[in-house]
Amino acid sequence: MSTRRFFVFLSLIGTWLATASPAVAQLNQAIYPVYDGFHQTEEGIYVISYAYFSHNYDVVTVPLGTDNTFELEPSDRLQPTTFRPGHHRFQCVMVMEPDFTGGLQWALSYAGTTTLTSEDMLQYNWELDAGTQRRVLRDIDVTSAPRGVCLNRSPLVRILGLRNGPDGEPPELTTTSRAELKLFGSVRDEGLPRGSSVTTEWRVLSGPGNATFSATDEPRSLVTFDTAGTYELELWASDSALDTSTTVVVHVE
Repeated sequence: MSTRRFFVFLSLIGTWLATASPAVAQLNQAIYPVYDGFHQTEEGIYVISYAYFSHNYDVVTVPLGTDNTFELEPSDRLQPTTFRPGHHRFQCVMVMEPDFTGGLQWALSYAGTTTLTSEDMLQYNWELDAGTQRRVLRDIDVTSAPRGVCLNRSPLVRILGLRNGPDGEPPELTTTSRAELKLFGSVRDEGLPRGSSVTTEWRVLSGPGNATFSATDEPRSLVTFDTAGTYELELWASDSALDTSTTVVVHVE
């Protein structure tokens, strides 16, 4: 996490969830917009990021308007209107000119509660660390990006529990022919362009035989192989404007 205050906020939220009854923690709970922090380039351009917490069990929609607004005009800055359960970082990444002074608060009202992000935005303790900067700047050309609106970035595609090698080599798995191998894919997106949906697909890039997926169009799927050998699989995702993918190598014995 990027700041001490963010740690404190996250700790308080976690404590609340741990002590709340299941019914309370799942239905009609407030949604908390959160300021992630900022990065300033050598040219003085600011890149700022917002996140959100939702304690609701289901996906919640908060339409644009008084219940979902930025306090400084324009109130519609392409912020999310659909909120999934849990904590989701980098859901609104903006680029601002060097004369930006902060005070850009995002306000959400749901379940009878209105919450706002921090008004203090450019203090040193909100500055993003190097690792977080890379995650925030993904897919962003700071020089040409539109100013003051949430930017569309390609879906974040991962295979949970696996990491690439030290030189970027895809992770590897081992299974046997005819056995079902579980693929725990994950695809996340900030919901832009508005009105579009994210599509996913498992693909076979190479291999000596056939791979059969139980759910080709779902991030989590079972896969079986009819022939021993080495296969390279790809999990691909698109938000209709941008696409991205990740790969995994499977050794079938």
